[in-house]
Amino acid sequence: MTNETYLVVSYFSSASIGALIALVTASELARPARQALAGLAGPLARMFRRALPVWLVLAVLLAFLSVTYFDCAHTTYEQIVADRDHLAATARRQGSHMAWYLAVGLLAYGLVLAGALLVKARQARPHGDRQDSSR
Repeated sequence: MTNETYLVVSYFSSASIGALIALVTASELARPARQALAGLAGPLARMFRRALPVWLVLAVLLAFLSVTYFDCAHTTYEQIVADRDHLAATARRQGSHMAWYLAVGLLAYGLVLAGALLVKARQARPHGDRQDSSR
């Protein structure tokens, strides 16, 4: 396999594998997210359910695109294609960035979801049920 073919194959494989992992993660978390959203009714819950796969795929693709092949030693396309070790290192760096962004995306989604559920719980609680903190 030539270096140019390796570049194209590794580039598109990394993006595809990252998006697939994001979709599998979203499908694994669909049921727990649905159970967590049972307290929210209407369009807000539907929006959160539908946003999870899109959110994760966008996070992975953003991470994928954040890695560049250019650096101090490789300033032209010919230099990049000529260095197979650089191509492999960049592919590994893309994988690492995608995993990191996926984790951050999951954390951010969880925090937003927790915030929405907390606001909903506070709205649903009658004012008389608040405990007196001065005791």
